[in-house]
Amino acid sequence: MGNKHLTICLMVLMSSTPAYAEYDVNDLKKLFTDKRQRAQIDAARAGDYSGSEVQQATQVNVSGYMKRSGGKSVVWVNGTNTLESSKVGGVMVNTQTINNDNKVPVKIDGRTVYVRPGESWSEASGNVKDSY
Repeated sequence: MGNKHLTICLMVLMSSTPAYAEYDVNDLKKLFTDKRQRAQIDAARAGDYSGSEVQQATQVNVSGYMKRSGGKSVVWVNGTNTLESSKVGGVMVNTQTINNDNKVPVKIDGRTVYVRPGESWSEASGNVKDSY
């Protein structure tokens, strides 16, 4: 009786292995993206992406920042954070020198502009104004 159950279990296991053999672990990272989106995500992670984010900014919006005493500070500029790189879409952000006025130094085309969270700078006007 015991051998019969063991044989049945082995047959069920052996018949189900072909379904698992065709499974590719690398497909997991592609569940919710198409090939073009996946290539952009992989390139961005590797630092090789040269898409539209690299174009020079004509307007800089600072959404906020997190200043850490023991770690890397983060600034959100034009909807992108500075965790991976201090350069965001042609804008260089120096997270280490956020001053006591809460102004974030942003370098655009060789000049430095100080923008607080909630403010935006426009290249057309050259002025910093409240964006909310």
